[in-house]
Amino acid sequence: MNDPNILPPSPMRALMDAPTMRDFEWSPREIDPAQRLIPGDLWCVRDAFCALLGWKPGSDEWKRSIEAPTPDDMDRLIDHLGLVWFDPEYQPHWQLLQSQLDHPGISFFALHSVRMSHCMYQPHLRHLLGLPPQYASYPVEMYRIVVDTRQLPAACMMCSRT
Repeated sequence: MNDPNILPPSPMRALMDAPTMRDFEWSPREIDPAQRLIPGDLWCVRDAFCALLGWKPGSDEWKRSIEAPTPDDMDRLIDHLGLVWFDPEYQPHWQLLQSQLDHPGISFFALHSVRMSHCMYQPHLRHLLGLPPQYASYPVEMYRIVVDTRQLPAACMMCSRT
């Protein structure tokens, strides 16, 4: 995930204003054994949100994550954390997203053939990282991009080369 062409995101707003998982309740969930056959470890939500919000492994926020949350939980989590989401296929959203492309964010991909999703942290939305190779055999569709608009835009070495 450490691309030498992309600098880390700018520091987030003051720690006292930082979003937390406090008071967020996950829906009860049983993981279908078939989900464990799909590549990945089902912790992509924790990994992506912790990277975006600067939550370190082992922190209280990191520990409050669950494996493979439900889609309804994702919508509630985005709202709870005060994040903004865009549908990249919806033209009015795409136009609004253009002003956020220098921010870090999270991209969400639907793996329709197995009825699952994968999300991943994007250090700089102007230069989206591709999915890990284990997903190459699955048809995927990017259906959501999440941004913390409170964060300053990230510096990007790729953009400064032009």
